[in-house]
Amino acid sequence: MVWAGTSVALTSLSSRIAPAVLSGLRLGFGSLVVFVIFAFSGETGDLAAASAASLFGVIVSGFIGYGLGDTLYIAALKRLGMARTFPVTMALYIGGTVFGGVVLLDEAFSWGLPAGAALIGAGIYLIVIPAAGTRQPLPPVPAEPASATFAETEAGSATGAFAAPGVSGYTLLIAVGFFWSVATLWLAAAKGDLGPIAAGAVRTPAGAVALIGFAFATQRPQLAAPFRNRNHLLAIIAAGMVGTGLGSLAYVYAVVEAGAARTAVLSATSPLMALPLSILFLGERLNRRIIAGTACCVGGILLVVL
Repeated sequence: MVWAGTSVALTSLSSRIAPAVLSGLRLGFGSLVVFVIFAFSGETGDLAAASAASLFGVIVSGFIGYGLGDTLYIAALKRLGMARTFPVTMALYIGGTVFGGVVLLDEAFSWGLPAGAALIGAGIYLIVIPAAGTRQPLPPVPAEPASATFAETEAGSATGAFAAPGVSGYTLLIAVGFFWSVATLWLAAAKGDLGPIAAGAVRTPAGAVALIGFAFATQRPQLAAPFRNRNHLLAIIAAGMVGTGLGSLAYVYAVVEAGAARTAVLSATSPLMALPLSILFLGERLNRRIIAGTACCVGGILLVVL
């Protein structure tokens, strides 16, 4: 829900600010909140007691998820469009993380997990991807890779004006899902004795460094642009500190406490959580496709958690 609120708040900004810059700055300002919470969490001793391998693993998780997975997602969106990129990468992320969580991390398995994942995937597809012949909506900008962090697309139809994927395109899509899955599984496996807040205090800044570093190397003028507009900067600071800071901590907490598989499935519902806010504040219309998608998501959630 935290990511959903942040998504709605930043939807208008995503059309004015480069996605890598927007997400990197949000993570950077969110890291400030994470540090404050960490200082009063009682987990400060975890960092001193943590092994170098655990700290390295959590940092690598942030680099892989945000730096590699999300950067490739930008390229996939620009080359292939939202209609192809979102469902394929989401399916690969959920499937890969569920499989890895059960097989590699010995997480509990029930048939409700894959069945719920399939229903949630179908529901999110109905909610996010428009019907043929309709204009592509501006997608939300959530805070974690499972929810399409870099939502950038061209106006127009859902599939028009984009090239056929080809071998390189499919390779790109597979790489995105692979890196997102690896980042989540790596976090679950590498955290060791780190508490969720301590792990978040390492992972979120690592992601910020990766994304801001990417933006500095490839989009330097765009990185400087928000600092010349006070309203844009204040909006990024507010959303980053309230939404991204708390959202990233909640994500790490979920991975630590609920496991990678269930976190991947349930975190994919953030577009569903954003629906009421989008309808109230952004003027989006409720239609049969959204109602059907919502029903699928609710059914899928019940199958996963019961």
